[in-house]
Amino acid sequence: KSGALTEDTRQLHPSLLRSLVRSLPCRRGLRRSSMLLVLLPATAAFNVAARPASTPCARAAAPRLTSPLSAPTQSAPTHPAVAGWPDKYAGTLGAATGPRVLHDAFAVEAAGSALLMELDVANWPTWTTAGNDRWLPNVTRKDKEMPYGELSYLISGKLEIVPKETGLPVVVNPGDVVTFPEGFVSDWTVLEELTWHYYLY
Repeated sequence: KSGALTEDTRQLHPSLLRSLVRSLPCRRGLRRSSMLLVLLPATAAFNVAARPASTPCARAAAPRLTSPLSAPTQSAPTHPAVAGWPDKYAGTLGAATGPRVLHDAFAVEAAGSALLMELDVANWPTWTTAGNDRWLPNVTRKDKEMPYGELSYLISGKLEIVPKETGLPVVVNPGDVVTFPEGFVSDWTVLEELTWHYYLY
């Protein structure tokens, strides 16, 4: 039969054997002449006809080479505060206007009305130090590390931030937008009770 060999193959004429080899389903990637040389001595040792004719020709998968540089990296799990932020946002995520990251590094800048509208700041949730014993005025919190990225818009109050990297104090005033990148370490001193809008990422 086409696609099958038996022990009787040893008595076949060479041209007939070549036709039989051409009809085999699993010859992809092999030269017909080498297939013929392999089959002639092997047919006496076992009966190839036992294999079902419908079995597809399986090609071994090439080994995948990986290196530390090309290995996929697993991202850290999302911080619960970041995961919960969208539920606190009163705007529409994915709209033409809305929150976005402004900088990769710590930055303080005065925000104009155009930027506030573009970021849809009015719909961001609000945070305050009022009634919070962790943020009493004129008490410095040393080496505060940001566990996530945050973009804040100061509505009222005053905050002094001293980045560990520079040691230079920066005062945040009402109307300022502050970028706190994840991992940013600084000392915070609330100079006046704070109220701000915030976006976590």
